[in-house]
Order: sequence, then structure tokens, then C-alpha cells
Amino acid sequence: MSVLNTAHCSLLTVHCLLFTAYCLLLTAPLPHSLPALASLIAQPEKSWPCHSVVAQCLNRPFVPAYRAPEHSDKRIIARRIAEGVGILAERLRRLPAAYPHWHRFDPAAYFDLRPEQVEAMVRIEALGATLDVTIYADLLSPAFRRAERFWAREFCPAYFVAGQKDVFDAHFWQRILPAMQRRLSEAREEISLAGETLFGQGDVTFLSVSAASDERASHQHRIPDDETLIILYRDLPTLTLRRSYDILEMIGPGTHNHHR
Repeated sequence: MSVLNTAHCSLLTVHCLLFTAYCLLLTAPLPHSLPALASLIAQPEKSWPCHSVVAQCLNRPFVPAYRAPEHSDKRIIARRIAEGVGILAERLRRLPAAYPHWHRFDPAAYFDLRPEQVEAMVRIEALGATLDVTIYADLLSPAFRRAERFWAREFCPAYFVAGQKDVFDAHFWQRILPAMQRRLSEAREEISLAGETLFGQGDVTFLSVSAASDERASHQHRIPDDETLIILYRDLPTLTLRRSYDILEMIGPGTHNHHR
């Protein structure tokens, strides 16, 4: 009996560990934007387990309208990103006119994204009669996607083994951390150039749905209480877009359109 009890307890322990891991997976933060990624890098101990939204959802390429070259002149890349962001901003602007024509709203079809890309890039929340739509357009940046993948695959594992042995510690501080900082800087520059392009064009639609301040504010709680870090964080660019809609105004009387 003691052997059976021991086996039973071991099985329960395994189930508990699996359930805990599953719960952690559900609650693990995913860096959909540059501010989100920077906040997780600043507090890596709060980001475990580290999962890459790029690796999970963005393996297939975007449609050409949203596709920026991985390697080209910086201005060309920024312009292509800006063009994609401009299209998404325009889709947000036109949503009230298009929404009543959908019996069941399909964000993948409307925004011209693959279903798995919608999971990564689009968040739709219905609160009463209000529909909030957020688009994480930083994911159009090749440099940001590279930084996000490096964070999940290299930075996080190296951070959590650093300190166990001197060789792991040296590897993290001498190689991984500088590489992470370099990739984060490249992403910041690329996103900043794309934003400057949109601002320089006077893109009113983009300006009306830009959610940079809100996106930074939503992740600032992870930034350590260090004045220098806070100042650097508040200057981070992001191409995140957001708009709120009155569902009753969009569907009008007599229609049965719904999001769910």
C-alpha cells in the first residue's frame, strides 16, 4: 500500500506541476509592443515563463502591404512600416462604416491578416456598448520582431541560469545583455523612424488613433523605481493603435451584427 500511495502522491504532484505550468502559460506576459518588451527586460524575474509572440503567431509572412524588408536602407524599411501602419489606421477609421455589413465580424478578413497574426496583433474588447480595438503595429517592424525573439530564446534562459555558475554569469553579462541592448536599440530606432515618417506626412488618421501614451502607461508598473530608467522608458516610441467605438451607433437599429 505504501508503494501505491507513494505512486499516487507522485502522480498528483505531476498533475499539480502541469496545471501550474499551464496557468503560468496563460498568465505569462507577451511583449506585443516595444514598451511591453522593454518593461519585461527591465524586470526579467517577473517575465517567466518567457514566450515569444513572434515565434508563436508570426511564422508566416504578412501580406505584401504590411511587409517591410528585413535588410535594406533604414529609411526604406521605416517607410514600408509606416505604409503598413497607415493602412491599419485607415481600417480603424473605416470600421464604423464596415461593421454593420458583417453578420459576424471577422478581424482577420477585415484587417487582411492571417488568423494567427490577429492573435498577436489585434485585441478586441467589448465592454457594455463600447468596443475597444487595439492594434500592436510594432510587430510590423522586423527589428522589433528580432529583438522579441532574442528576448524569449536567448535573454530569458540566460538570465535565469546566470548566478548558478561563474561561466553562466559571465556569458549573460558579457554577451547576452549587450546583444539584447543592441537589438532593443535597433528596434527603437526603426520604430522611431517609422513614427517620424507618419508624423512628417501629417497623417491625421494615424494621429487620431495613435495610442503611444496609453501603451507606455499600461506597462510602466514593471519599470524599477529608478529615475533614469523611467525617463528612458517614457521616451520609447511605439506604433500601437487604439480606437473605441459605440457599438449601438455602428450597428444601427434593426441590425443583428455582433462581434462574438
